[in-house]
Parts: sequence; structure tokens; C-alpha cells
Amino acid sequence: MRWLLFSGLLLTLLGAALIVRTARIGPSPAGELPGVTEIRDDKPLPDFVLRGPRGEFKNAHLLGRWSFMFFGYTQCPDVCPAALALMKDVRAMLGTVPPAPTFQVVFVSVDPRRDTDKLLGEYMAAFDPSFIGVSGDDAALSALTKNLGVYYQRNDGTDLARYTVDHSAGIYLVDPRGRLAAVFSPPQEAAKVAANYRRIALSRASQGR
Repeated sequence: MRWLLFSGLLLTLLGAALIVRTARIGPSPAGELPGVTEIRDDKPLPDFVLRGPRGEFKNAHLLGRWSFMFFGYTQCPDVCPAALALMKDVRAMLGTVPPAPTFQVVFVSVDPRRDTDKLLGEYMAAFDPSFIGVSGDDAALSALTKNLGVYYQRNDGTDLARYTVDHSAGIYLVDPRGRLAAVFSPPQEAAKVAANYRRIALSRASQGR
């Protein structure tokens, strides 16, 4: 499978991006559960404007709540549906273990040619009607992808209808002030994501961050 052959390169690129960010903002705290890199960055994400079935989605929509962001495309055969199903499980788990701050899930499509507003709306509804689907052209996507170290490459050189898209598989956690707080690296497990999210969110709330 193309994804399996490419996964090593994706993890290398993601790891390199995280090393750069960590070197700039300091090391992650000790005692983390495996699969997450906590990031302390006082700068919010750069200005961006994407669109989806609900209209514009920009920085202001990240404020006041925690956000999980994942980059992919609706015709992804495995990684994307697995990530969205995982986030549905995370929500269900946290609903039974209060207190747990509420969060939103934002799926950012890197395949705007095929992922129309209508298709994004239907795709999100298949997992959870509250999940948000957005996209934009490469210029609009770059504000987020360059800052977060997200990689994607459309393999559409010979076929504009049936092609795959190679992309990073990390899940990005953004805090209620619009700042990157953590990256959950693959392979993700719902229980670990839920536990780490709860720990990070409650810890930062107690610190007033």
C-alpha cells in the first residue's frame, strides 16, 4: 500500500518539524504518556481563512474552546476515517469521566478540488454531526500547514478524478487561545489521546494558561 511505503518519510518530516518547534519553545514536560508531544507556545496560530459547509472558518473559531485538528481528505482509504472514528471514541470516553473540558474536532481537507462543501458535510456527519469540515486552496492551507509542519502531496499528475493524497497523520491540539498545545503522533490510541488531553487541558486551566 502506498501509504505504508510513504509513512516513514511522513514521520521523519513531522519529527523534524517538531524538533524545530521544541528547540524554539523549550522541552516537553516529563511524565507524558507515549504518543504525544506537548508544546508550550505563547504565539497563536497565524491568521488563516478556510471554508466549509458552515461558511468561513478562521482563527476566531478556535477561541474559547479546545480544538483537535486533523489534515487529510475524504477519499482517504484508511488513515482519515480511522482518525475521525478515534476522535468519536475520545469524545465518548471523556463524556464518562468528568471533569473534561469540551472540545471541537476540525477536519482540514488538503484536497479542495474534490472535497466540496457538500461532500465535507456528508463526510463529517457520517462520524459525528458536530465535527467540522473545512478546506481551501494551497495558498489558504499554507498558513496552517507551514506553521504546524503538515506535509501533503496530491498524486494527480495523470488522473484528476481518481488519485491519492499523501499526508501527515498527526492530530494537532489547539488551546482555547488559539495556540498549538500538543501533537498526537501515529499510531494513536483513543484511551491515550483522551487521557493526555484531559491532563493537558486541566493542567493548563489550573495554571491560568
